[in-house]
Amino acid sequence: MTEMREEKKFVIKHVFENVTKLQNDKVVYGNEEKHFGIFWKLRFCRRVFDDILCVCLEFRKSEDVVGSEWSIEFEVDSDFYKPHVFRNKKYLISGTSEKVICMVQINYSNLQQYLINVSLEAEFQVIIKKMTGFEIPKFRIFDDDVAKKFSDVCLMAGNQKFYVSKLFMASHSTYFESLFLGNFEESKKSEIELKNIDPEDLQKFLEVLYGESAIDDDTVKGILKLADMYDAKTAIRRCEEFLLEKSKKSMKIKFTCAVRYKLDALKKKCLSELKTTAEIRELVPENAHDFGPDVWKELFLKAYSAL
Repeated sequence: MTEMREEKKFVIKHVFENVTKLQNDKVVYGNEEKHFGIFWKLRFCRRVFDDILCVCLEFRKSEDVVGSEWSIEFEVDSDFYKPHVFRNKKYLISGTSEKVICMVQINYSNLQQYLINVSLEAEFQVIIKKMTGFEIPKFRIFDDDVAKKFSDVCLMAGNQKFYVSKLFMASHSTYFESLFLGNFEESKKSEIELKNIDPEDLQKFLEVLYGESAIDDDTVKGILKLADMYDAKTAIRRCEEFLLEKSKKSMKIKFTCAVRYKLDALKKKCLSELKTTAEIRELVPENAHDFGPDVWKELFLKAYSAL
């Protein structure tokens, strides 16, 4: 079973329109999204017996995930409308079927203060702390007999083994080129431990190097982290192409990745799409030191031109 060593995060949101016209016991669903082997969706309903409006998070395990018994521990943050803010609301769910949890309850008589026009904008950040009973399908196996036959080194991450070729890894990464072809003691070893590396991230990173389509909105940040750490240009390029062309992540997340990993084309596109000072303010990080002087200068000039 894959060992999850780092938190997994994603944002789920939906705009529920014309909610004032919602009939009693009527249920409206947002789009279903797949994250980390689970299908998630928001739903909105009005209960007839107490006239309460409920915003719920509904999820079910993906059919392609192995194992019937499962559990998931996660936290939720939200400030999706001003009167209702919460942080680190904790849930521990286990079972064999789909689950529904009520995130927020609103008295119908107070509904107007939550609306933008006649719509309710719901947005939650889900932070998965622990998952058990999940085995996410892999595009490529790195610990079977075939991998072992054509490898000359085993990389260890957590309790997972990855059998790879030293020359192949060296051709894609300057880090591994130095490690395997340089005068380091590790160049002679047949097994090398990569400390503090999430095995799921390493699995997806290696899949990208081996030409698989492993990049999506759940995996791109973990792959980028390792690609930057190991100076793997091909993986960095493919992640940037995904963020440019296919990703549904927010502008803030894309811009932060562009700055952190020096993705110039992505940063240029993000800046070109900013039209208002409000959009520019959305990109400002909690820690001002996350951006260097050059980035702050670009944002200032962009804000000045938007006035």
